[in-house]
Amino acid sequence: MSKKIILTVFLSGFCALAFSQKTQRVDSLFSQLAQRNFFNGNVLLTEKGQTLYQKSFGYADLQNKRLNSDSSVFSLASVSKVFTSLAVLQLRDKGKLKLDDTFTTYFPDFPYAAITIRHLLSHTSGIPDYPLLFAADVKSNPNKVFTNQDIIPRLKTWNKPLAFKMNEAWQYSNTNYCLLALLVEKLSKMSFQQYVHQFVFTPAQMKSTHFQLDWKHPSSKHRVSDQEYPYFFSKAVQKVDSAGKFRMRLYNYSGFVGQGNVMTTTIDMKRFDDALYAGKLLKNSTLAEAMSPTKLNNGENTQTAMAGRKASYGLGWYVLADTTSGKIVGHTGGVPGALSLFLRNVSKKQTLILFDNAFNIGVYNAGFNVLNLLNGRPVVPRKEPVTQIYGSTLVEQGVDEAFCILQKYLTDVVNYRLDEDEMNELGIQLLDENHEKLALEVLRMNTLLFPKNFNVYDSYGEALRKVGKKEAAIWMYQQSVELNPQNEAGIKALFEMRKEN
Repeated sequence: MSKKIILTVFLSGFCALAFSQKTQRVDSLFSQLAQRNFFNGNVLLTEKGQTLYQKSFGYADLQNKRLNSDSSVFSLASVSKVFTSLAVLQLRDKGKLKLDDTFTTYFPDFPYAAITIRHLLSHTSGIPDYPLLFAADVKSNPNKVFTNQDIIPRLKTWNKPLAFKMNEAWQYSNTNYCLLALLVEKLSKMSFQQYVHQFVFTPAQMKSTHFQLDWKHPSSKHRVSDQEYPYFFSKAVQKVDSAGKFRMRLYNYSGFVGQGNVMTTTIDMKRFDDALYAGKLLKNSTLAEAMSPTKLNNGENTQTAMAGRKASYGLGWYVLADTTSGKIVGHTGGVPGALSLFLRNVSKKQTLILFDNAFNIGVYNAGFNVLNLLNGRPVVPRKEPVTQIYGSTLVEQGVDEAFCILQKYLTDVVNYRLDEDEMNELGIQLLDENHEKLALEVLRMNTLLFPKNFNVYDSYGEALRKVGKKEAAIWMYQQSVELNPQNEAGIKALFEMRKEN
């Protein structure tokens, strides 16, 4: 045997061993997360079309002890937007539209004449997200299921300025993608669901992928049950379809398409990934265009974040700023009780597909850690949020015990983290659930922990006002406005309370 052959065999064996060690570390990462109830779902990792790692963890249905498996069907949530982008770009490549066409070219009664298809695809339109658009309508008509057909009429009566002038800034809005679904329907003369099935799911051989618009009656026997802690002070997970706080998202907004509501498996998403690389769905040049940062009017790339990492946004894809390991694109998704992550290192043809049906927010970090492991980069350790431990202790054992817990975990910055927004949300949740004294304790503590953030004073002032402590509320709102003179809500609250005197 020649020295060249011996060297080739040796190197092949060495590479196989190296990959084996990496996949063992990936398995160890997810196994440890699952053991600590920080992951419940499916993961699939590929490189150059080959599956390197695939495994299921936890329960598809916790109550009935049905385990997750390769056939488990999960909610893609906002990862569905990549299909909508793909559909629009297919139509563009067929000459049906131009990205810089105004939306009014196809929908003359659309109230914002300067908004283009590109603005919608890149989230640079300034259009409000539909929860903001329809919140009042849900209150007045709680049994209505809203659909894409309701959006343009609602925008016509919105009577408020856009968040910014077109392409001056970036702001995520599901409404953009619902409008794009309307566009696909108009140009294809098919329902959006029919178009995506015929021109995306079928050529990609995604046999288990479908739209789910009726959350009470799953369209697949393999559909997982979504669950999460309803509140930061909850001790046990709950099925989201039985929790009243999620009704608006799961029921009233269940008729929208384009922005989400696609169900799939990790295996089908691998087929989609393979089809993208093979050029079966879009030309490579078009796909590269979609995965390039959008430039604003000032010439700079859109600025956002993907799971806490600096990124830009293309046409339906996040584009990570850090290219140390290659060009990484993808999308995150989240609905009550479910999270999804689709990551593609297009430079090295590495893809991670990750689904969780217990809303374990740390899975995003785990997903990025997998790519770090593959590419010899350091793993970012998971830090457990203190808020839930503090909140549940507060409700079950009282203020003093919760304070001691808070002090204990604040000193362990390696393993635990405290988030101002989460603490703020905990206080609001307690207030909404009539735990007034505990809510005030949390919001007061938040002003001490984050004294330079105007929002903590604003929230504390709101709570004090609600329980009738007007003088204290006025003082808190004053602190908020001093820190942020643009705080219009605080200025309005001060005006109203002073007027009452």
